[in-house]
Formats: sequence, structure tokens, C-alpha cells
Amino acid sequence: MSPKPRLSILMYHQIGRFKAMTAHRANYCDAGRFARQMRLLAVGGFNVIGLEQALSGLSGAESLPPRSVLLTFDDAYAGFVDDAFPVLKEHGFPATVYAISGWVGKRMQWAGSAPGRARPRLMTGAQLREIQAAGITVGSHSQTHRRLAELDTAEQAQELRDSRSELEDLLGQPVEHLCYPFGSFDQDSVRLAAQAGYRSAMTCLRGAATRLDHPLLLPRKAISFGDNLIGFGWKLLVKHRPKPGLAAWRRWAADLRLEPAPNEAGFGALHERHASNAAEPTPQARGARV
Repeated sequence: MSPKPRLSILMYHQIGRFKAMTAHRANYCDAGRFARQMRLLAVGGFNVIGLEQALSGLSGAESLPPRSVLLTFDDAYAGFVDDAFPVLKEHGFPATVYAISGWVGKRMQWAGSAPGRARPRLMTGAQLREIQAAGITVGSHSQTHRRLAELDTAEQAQELRDSRSELEDLLGQPVEHLCYPFGSFDQDSVRLAAQAGYRSAMTCLRGAATRLDHPLLLPRKAISFGDNLIGFGWKLLVKHRPKPGLAAWRRWAADLRLEPAPNEAGFGALHERHASNAAEPTPQARGARV
């Protein structure tokens, strides 16, 4: 299978005004820089598409437009409403926000606060419903933002199943898309995500997404506090090569021939064949604050 066409899935966390920093820079993006980045997408010949179109294009059901970009925002920080959402609306850009069902409306508690910074607040249910009504896709980022690869299968299943159920109750709409918290997952996580009814899942594996990627193992490109427009453009136009971790997971998915097998709800359990020949990639566990 040819890896082309490519899709750049950009990963953001907090958008806002922040003091200069030297650590955890991938968790922050200055609001001014974010506005300039979106302006570059608008005037630079890029096509910002929604998650459904992205999945359809990666599956081969339709063609991806050239220079396709998908915008994702982890954790559902409240700052999104003030500093990202208006910019997205200005350009008519779709996006996907991943919310933690057990932390809705609360302050972030799963990691220590940076010196001189208050713990950021997460979006309320009303704010999540507001952005959803305006066309933003809201997905799950688990129930309590725990590292899935460090949990047993029962705990993983609960995190994935209960988060989806709680968010659907909150939003009144199906929640079919997942982002692994901390970028932490293992083979059980992928299987359990399918069993829980998720149609896609974002990782922190680095590289451009192509038709080589299973929808429950989608790679992304992290946008950091230090990314100026040159760095941003480089990630969009040049930084496509998969990191070794992504290549290993692609081989695993291909060797197992993971295929969506519709269940009663119309979603996928993973149908595996020839599993005895499949390599076992290392479980993914990213940094402490993602």
C-alpha cells in the first residue's frame, strides 16, 4: 500500500498567554503565535479538514485534498474558548477537542503545576456543548487521564468505556473518537478502544498520517511553545518521516491485519489474523504532563 497521500495531524494543548519557559514546551502555545499559525494555514495553500473527512481520506474512501491538515486539542482546557475558538471561527476551520470526562469543569490535577503558573481550568459541560454546537468535534481523553499502558485490562476498559458513556450523557451526542492520555497505550489499549466503540484514536507517535496507519493508531505532530512560523512550516511541509515507534506500530497493525469488525452498535472490534507472526511493539508512555 502506498503511504501517500499524507495528512498532518497537529497536536495542541493549552492556548493562551504564557511566560517564557524551558520545560514542557509542547504543552503550551502562545495565543499570538497560534493566530499567526492559523493565518498561515489560511493563506498558504493548506486544507484544514475535519476528523470525519480525514478518516474517510485515510481509509481510501475519498481523496484527501493536497496539504491536508487536521487540528486536535488535548485535555479540553478552558483557554480554548477564549484564545483558540474565535480564531478557528474566523477562518472557518474545523477541529477536534479531547475531553477527560472525570475532570470536566475542574482544574488540571494529573500533573504538578509549573512554577509561577496556576493549574489551568478545564472546559465545563456547557462550554463543551457550545463548541460542539458550533461544529467542533468532541472526543474522549479517558475518564481520569491515567496512563493506559500502566493499567490492567479491566482498568483500561473502565477508563475507555466510562469516559465515552459519561461524555455522551453530557453532550447528548455519540462520542466515537479517542485520544490516549499521555500518549500511553499498549496492544490491549487498541483492542479495548475498538471494543468500547471508538472509531479512531490519536497517539503521540510522531509522523504524518497516511493510509499505512490504522484509525486507532493515528500519529500526530506536536506544536510547541517555541515553534515560530518557520518551525511550524517545517513541521507541515518537511517533517513527515515516521519515528521508529510509529514504524513499529505500523508493522504490528499490518502483520495482525487489524480490520474493523462491526458489532451490534455498528462499531469495530478488532478482527485479528495470523497473530503468531506479529511483532510486539513497545508500549507507548510519553512525558509526564501531556
